[in-house]
Amino acid sequence: MSLNDIYNLPSSEKLHLIEKLWDRLEENDIESPHWHKEVLDDRKKRYKNGELSLISLEEFKKLR
Repeated sequence: MSLNDIYNLPSSEKLHLIEKLWDRLEENDIESPHWHKEVLDDRKKRYKNGELSLISLEEFKKLR
């Protein structure tokens, strides 16, 4: 199957392929870039210092 074949699939079939690929990934196959940890650490620090607050997923969806 070529990329063009995949591009022309209906969305439901594309999602099915993505799910199959995702299931084949091993946790150790994926390495996050170092800057991800830095961003998360910074956000955690800011949250603990009261500089950030949390909102629910439903609240977030209303913002969009």
